[in-house]
Amino acid sequence: MHGETSLDDYHYTMCEKYGHVARLRGGMFGLQADGLYVTDPAALNAILVRNQNNFRESVEFSGLFGVIHHGDGLASVYGAEHKKQRRLMNPVFTASFVSKLSPVFYKIAHQLRDKLKADVGNAKDGRVIDILDYLTRTALELISQGGLGHSFNSFDKNSREFTEFHEALKTVLPMAGRIFFVLPYLESWRKLEPLWLRRFLSNAVYYLPWPAARKFKWGVDTMHPVCANLFKQKKKVLDEGGISELEKTTSGGKDLATLLISANQLADDDDRMPDEVVIANMSSIVLGGQETTSGALSRLLCLMANDNDMQNRLRKELLDAHAAKGDEGFNYNELNELPLLDAVCREALRLFAPVTFVWRQTIEDCVVPLHFPIRDPKTGVETKELLITKGTSVYVGLGAANRSAAIWGPDASELKPERWLGKAVLDGTANSVKMPGIFSNAMTFLGGGRACPGMKFALLEIKLVLSVILPHFSFEAVTEEIEWRLGITVVPYVKGKVGEGPKVPMRIKAI
Repeated sequence: MHGETSLDDYHYTMCEKYGHVARLRGGMFGLQADGLYVTDPAALNAILVRNQNNFRESVEFSGLFGVIHHGDGLASVYGAEHKKQRRLMNPVFTASFVSKLSPVFYKIAHQLRDKLKADVGNAKDGRVIDILDYLTRTALELISQGGLGHSFNSFDKNSREFTEFHEALKTVLPMAGRIFFVLPYLESWRKLEPLWLRRFLSNAVYYLPWPAARKFKWGVDTMHPVCANLFKQKKKVLDEGGISELEKTTSGGKDLATLLISANQLADDDDRMPDEVVIANMSSIVLGGQETTSGALSRLLCLMANDNDMQNRLRKELLDAHAAKGDEGFNYNELNELPLLDAVCREALRLFAPVTFVWRQTIEDCVVPLHFPIRDPKTGVETKELLITKGTSVYVGLGAANRSAAIWGPDASELKPERWLGKAVLDGTANSVKMPGIFSNAMTFLGGGRACPGMKFALLEIKLVLSVILPHFSFEAVTEEIEWRLGITVVPYVKGKVGEGPKVPMRIKAI
């Protein structure tokens, strides 16, 4: 379940095959215990919201992200410490703060547009290009300038800084999937004392005959110094010149890291985060936002390349909106008020969640209610609640819940933007089933206290980029089939050419 495999094998079809609570058999000769795969709305509400402290981030994931980010950021803490960090970070991710990044994002989106114009040219038949490469560079600039206030010069194909940092970004999570056997030990490993011993043993990884472990270590060691150095630079500028000096930087002092550092300095002593925790959260912003954004944008363009009518309708909406507004770009609220753009994004993110599941560990025995009762096939007796015992691994099926026919109706697996047009959020599901997700009643950005804080940031990125490039280019599918493969995130490859790395070729024509 933890290696790369074809996406449609299970996560998106689990509900129809096995119901909304399924038992996952353990493996590895009994070393891995059985777990539960849950997509039931009432059970998810109990796991993610009502009893969330009883269903903690798994020790495997908290240890993994603690090692990657060199500290106890949001992904690696729980309880009071998690609430403290969220209190400081939540205001940074509000619509009012995120919308201030629109000018920075437009500058990057225009760079993408101009780069595509230069490379596609005016040829009648356009040109077949790997759009994922362009969107990867765009996504890294969006998250680095908007998140860190730093540019990697990603549109310069000779940029060594981009090449090295991006290689590290795209290496860490796939390699983490290949060293799955050691993940249960990373939580204790990263807290090993004395520090010199931990560093010595950590560096010894480079001498192990295990390529995946060496690549993982290299990725971590490449990413962390970048975030640590940026933090030190920002903190020094803030200490010496105040926010006015930070306003002279790439993002105008409006990037999330600057806002977080400022908020942390203003916080009471009891609420203030240590420097290494701020750095860990800066690192998590980049890792969490780059690959998921480029993947989501690639998926959206693939959908449009295969549905010319939807592409034309969306282009018309954008052109009409641009004509009414003039050359000035749209702000956060104006993008959300474009009905078809909003509906297409909602539907695509429901149907194709970039992260298909998260993993929780049960701390104490807990009874959770069921929206869909479990029927015993032998006796016919229905069970309307479920006892989940201490120590049970719970896999929250985000992608599967988003495609459940019982939740979304018989057309759950179809792309239907009209599902959202002129309707309230609950009207998207069959019989107004209430899901605990924070976005559009879907589970894409999770729900509860550990929901994705960067949701508004991601939606602004996606909608803004589409609003810039769709009026200028048409996108057409090519004969090569794209296969979306499952690791920790969902990654696109050309079918039969996985060895060439992630790619999304399509024909692009200038309009």
